[in-house]
Amino acid sequence: MFATRFERFGPPEVLSVGELPEPHAGPGEVRIRVRAAGVSPVDLMIRAGKSRSPITLPHIPGVDAAGVMDEAGPGAEIGDEVFGAVDVARLGGATAEFAVLAFWAAKPAAMPWEQAGAAGSGIETATRALGGKLVVAVSG
Repeated sequence: MFATRFERFGPPEVLSVGELPEPHAGPGEVRIRVRAAGVSPVDLMIRAGKSRSPITLPHIPGVDAAGVMDEAGPGAEIGDEVFGAVDVARLGGATAEFAVLAFWAAKPAAMPWEQAGAAGSGIETATRALGGKLVVAVSG
């Protein structure tokens, strides 16, 4: 699969597009064919080499993504349109043709792909802070 990646830490110029092996969903995860992915301040810090967590290189940036499910576990269906975030321990993987999501929800039909691709970790963080379940309501 094609993915945005970097092989060393540094400025945006370290980013390149190349081929890497496709990821596969593990227990409790789903894999999507990515339609949109967000770029967060965390992604910028990781690329600059300022992460407190160890990062394995080459690294595919991106925590948030939206797309169409093509590998699904229990309770999910192949072909569902979803958005969400990768496993926090991975700290990346969303800016590729395929991404594995640990947290996801159905993408509302009224939510554009570009918004869905950037919403996952923000909504997931707010949901955890409020101690609730991930529920998204989009009007339009």
